[in-house]
Amino acid sequence: MCSLVVCGGLAAEEFKVDDVIHPVVAKLGKPKVIEALGEGHMAVSSSSEVAAKHVTQGLGRMNASWDFEAYRHFCEAARLDPDCLMAYWGIAMSLAGSQHEFFDERKAAVERMLDLLESEAAAKETRWSDLEKRYAQAAGYLLTSGVRAAGLAFNALAEKYPADIQGRLFSLFLQRDGFDSGGKPLVGQQRANAGIKKMLEEHPDHYSVMAFWVSSQAEALLNVSNLRDEVLPVARKLVKLLPEYPPYRLMLAHVEARCGNAALAIQAANDAAKLYQSYMDEEKVSLYDCDGWIRAKVYLAVLHEMKGAQAKAEEVANELAGIKVDEERLFSRGAGLLLWEGRTVGARLMMGRSDIASFEKGQKILKTLPEEQWFKEKSFALPYRNCVAVYLAVRMAITDQDMKSSKALFDQFLVRVDALGKTQQLASKTSSYSSWARAMNTLMMMVSELRGLIAQNEEGATRLSASTWFRSAADRQGSPANLLPPTVDYPMKWRLGLFYLEEGKLEKAEEAFREGLALRPNHLATLQGFYQVLKKMGKTESAKLLEARIEAVKK
Repeated sequence: MCSLVVCGGLAAEEFKVDDVIHPVVAKLGKPKVIEALGEGHMAVSSSSEVAAKHVTQGLGRMNASWDFEAYRHFCEAARLDPDCLMAYWGIAMSLAGSQHEFFDERKAAVERMLDLLESEAAAKETRWSDLEKRYAQAAGYLLTSGVRAAGLAFNALAEKYPADIQGRLFSLFLQRDGFDSGGKPLVGQQRANAGIKKMLEEHPDHYSVMAFWVSSQAEALLNVSNLRDEVLPVARKLVKLLPEYPPYRLMLAHVEARCGNAALAIQAANDAAKLYQSYMDEEKVSLYDCDGWIRAKVYLAVLHEMKGAQAKAEEVANELAGIKVDEERLFSRGAGLLLWEGRTVGARLMMGRSDIASFEKGQKILKTLPEEQWFKEKSFALPYRNCVAVYLAVRMAITDQDMKSSKALFDQFLVRVDALGKTQQLASKTSSYSSWARAMNTLMMMVSELRGLIAQNEEGATRLSASTWFRSAADRQGSPANLLPPTVDYPMKWRLGLFYLEEGKLEKAEEAFREGLALRPNHLATLQGFYQVLKKMGKTESAKLLEARIEAVKK
């Protein structure tokens, strides 16, 4: 091992394995081994068979989006073999992102990885396989040049080593390019979908392939039939194979919810939360390092609200709103998710209601903890919270038919949203940028929705413009992603359907409600609005079928 780490021409102090292991992880015991998750992965060059095993365990965790547990396994591999190249690769990959609390450890891992490669070149000996060195190169591209460059590097790797499952998965995953405004996959997304589907056909029982398939397909906008036929069975299979593994339960909750299976989604989310809680208790891990628990709880709150179980939704929301954050762990994934999603979910649930008492309840939830617990100087979550609070104030004024106050409050709302939007450059440098972006998209959707609700209370051409605003809000309503429910539990097409119903435009109302249910199959109010339209149109048989579906959702 070289005595100096050389990176970018600058000499650093002698490397110590502890440099890549954050104190939070250092104080924990050895991570648990689940044999099935380590099967079917690449051979790892190491002087320790146990270290190599922990690398493959880390890969299995990373492929299920459990990065903290993946990081623990890669750290254990580094402890056992300080010269294991793939251990440092895994640390760098599992800690991808900017300015989080483990950033220094990631930087040290990258430097160590480069140092090991340089030591091999200097000694003119082969210490690691060409495949491993290509993995290291691809990680370097990801951290320095971005996702596209890394995707191309993994693509070249996959072409040379087609039998390497992990490389093929990364190649496809990193070359995705999302969906167009109509929900159709773009070229890169289509290629990735087809590629992962082919891999699933080739390796139907490989855990990582199955997990990649489920997570990639669960992002799509309006392909519920495809989800039910091709994705849901795989999500259920994962849970059946590893029933005690919480990430698979959370994946299942996500897919069951998207397929409209309300009760099953709630059961899966509840099981996930319990399994994550058991994991935290047994491993002595805090919620700062178990964001899966927070995701499961947020999902539970939203699902209960969707199916009309408001008391249960509020119970979960109040639990999340009351959890304090240690400032020293503010930049952890768990803390960030709690501030942006957990503490605001209760207020966001109230957006789908129509009574002043609920709006007041939402504002009260936002004030559960004092302002200093929102860390104004270190986080943009407080301005977001305040925007949501003003939104609820506008809704109260509209419900009270006080249009003068509603317009004045709406102007305040616009000022606050604009101010938060101007923080993008600063937010992009924080560990919560994805939460900031998700929040801004939500707020812009709220702007269009409020314009529509205000217009709906006017007369003439102004009133008719409400439909345009509601459609604009619907266009901003994306698909649930990152194993999180939608920020707003109701489809904006529900608003449009209600407007057309008031106008007596039944065919347009029917179309709007139908499109809303394609996005939120469980949303009880949309189902009920659709039922009213079918009754008014005299479509008795269809109304009866829908009535049965409404009762099923309520159970």
